[in-house]
Amino acid sequence: MNNYWLSSIFIVVAFNILLQYLLRFTDLKYDTPELLILPDSLDWLLPPLVLIYLQNILGDSFEPKKLRYFIPPGLWILTMAAYVGTNPSYNFDSYISSSLHAFNLSLIFFWKCSILYTGYMFFQKRITFLTSKQRTLLPWPRILLFFLLILCYIALANALKVLLVDPLYLSEQARESIRILVGLNYVVFTCSIILITIFFAFKYPKILAGNPIIKQVEEADILEVEQHRKTLTALIEEQKIYLNTELNEKKLAEAIGIPTHSLSKMLNEYMGQSFSEYINHYRVEEAKRLLLDEDKDDLTAFAVAIDSGFRSESVFYVNFKKNTGFTPMQFKKSMQEKK
Repeated sequence: MNNYWLSSIFIVVAFNILLQYLLRFTDLKYDTPELLILPDSLDWLLPPLVLIYLQNILGDSFEPKKLRYFIPPGLWILTMAAYVGTNPSYNFDSYISSSLHAFNLSLIFFWKCSILYTGYMFFQKRITFLTSKQRTLLPWPRILLFFLLILCYIALANALKVLLVDPLYLSEQARESIRILVGLNYVVFTCSIILITIFFAFKYPKILAGNPIIKQVEEADILEVEQHRKTLTALIEEQKIYLNTELNEKKLAEAIGIPTHSLSKMLNEYMGQSFSEYINHYRVEEAKRLLLDEDKDDLTAFAVAIDSGFRSESVFYVNFKKNTGFTPMQFKKSMQEKK
């Protein structure tokens, strides 16, 4: 299903580029001016297609209610079709220089901005709970958001041209040059995002499998994990539970009030660390604080290890070197030399 939405996006983009070229660089706009509303219609349709595809790959399965995003484009298309069909004086010059055209371009800009905002907020909500493996695919939805941003930029350029540039007393040659530049602006930026997408598809072919990056997660599960993370943060930052040399995964899980396997899943999948990596990071930070505390200058390496939560001096040395690249004494000396 997701690939159908992705295919629709590329079809709309390709057809729109073709129309932009034909209507800007040929006499088609004079011979068949009714086609002028087609690029704007596609500009209305493209953002919801990208938004729905973005939501789908981020784990929000498609539901019929999402079709509401096509209501504004549908109403606009019907209105413009009725306008063109009932206006015998309609032609290229009368429409391009009309206030209706300027109004339409402004509406398209605000429509694209609203879709970009909706997509960005949805993205921010969904990426809170990602596994380390899922995070490697995050550039793909970011590209889609960037695509929506480019669409907003193009819509703004078109609107500003009609609202600010066209009213100026410019020669026909100057107007035509500006029109060509705006057209090239659309083609270049749209083609560039397509090329970026193709490059990403070759680098991460999984995106073409149609599977969501994130499996659908129930809202209750998200809230539960968030609550457990808050409890864990309080135990670490406020109670400094990591200073307990007897602390293990089972005891930490009991302190949070969850099974051991739930803690392991939360640390590994959502925080990208094992229990030992997570706890030892805080212990090393505590050791660094003790080593730099002049009031505790007489502490031995063993005392620093125990006071930091490590059970032995050897484990302390291994983890300290792993996290800092220095032995405890090398770290202390390098910090003293910087003073």
